[in-house]
Amino acid sequence: MKKTISIIAMAMLCLFFSAPSQSQSFTPAFKPVKIGDRIPDVTLTNVYNYEFTKTDLSDFKAKLIILDFWAICCTSCQANFLKTEELQKMYGGEVQFIKVTNQTKAEVLPFLKKIHKTEPSAIPVVTDDSALHQLFYPIYLPHYVWLDQTGKVIAITTGEQLTVENIDQFLSNDNIGDMCTKVNMDNSNL
Repeated sequence: MKKTISIIAMAMLCLFFSAPSQSQSFTPAFKPVKIGDRIPDVTLTNVYNYEFTKTDLSDFKAKLIILDFWAICCTSCQANFLKTEELQKMYGGEVQFIKVTNQTKAEVLPFLKKIHKTEPSAIPVVTDDSALHQLFYPIYLPHYVWLDQTGKVIAITTGEQLTVENIDQFLSNDNIGDMCTKVNMDNSNL
């Protein structure tokens, strides 16, 4: 009986001393950004379909960078895969699409292999992402973030705005005109 009480007392002490560490909140490494802000130079890890598996976002030298936030379960995201592939091929080095997901490499790469079994993708893919998700909090997918070559956020859109006309508008005069931007959430309180 004494042994049982001693074990229970020790277990209670362990719980008591470990509780403060469990109650600590997660502090994000990056503060959310909005249209007009410049993003920090984020190091991308777990990059596939690219010459390096780790690179900085600033290493992409395109005039326009479009971050494509997606998930395997998002059928709307998948519906836009062909469109983004065609746009990437059409614009070459002027525009760089980057597919971004917080899902794991083990989930994503087999999925993409099935999707692109006839022709390899021309778009880099970032898996296991947390940095870009902290910056943009993409709740509703697909979620496209348009960046100029200095890292300034120029638009956040849905797939409907991924058009030749909108891309040409930006490439010809460095602005997006009257393109409709996506309302995701008010992240000013974060």
